[in-house]
Amino acid sequence: MAEELDSFRILEEKVTKLLDAYTLLKKERTTLDEQLQQKESELRSLKEKMAILAKERELAKQKIEGLLKRLDHILAHGQAE
Repeated sequence: MAEELDSFRILEEKVTKLLDAYTLLKKERTTLDEQLQQKESELRSLKEKMAILAKERELAKQKIEGLLKRLDHILAHGQAE
């Protein structure tokens, strides 16, 4: 009888440890899920900023090209005179 009680006690301890480990893993997973969501949000934000910067860069490039063409035109007409 005492041997059976020891077996049940050992089983109970192992089940308790297993449940504690499960609870800890569940909490860690929740934390990791939250971190992943935060990082995905940051990534979306950075992608949006990159798209805006790319548009601004293209606009600046177009303006510079336009100014250079005007300057070339002025220089070409100035030399002809």
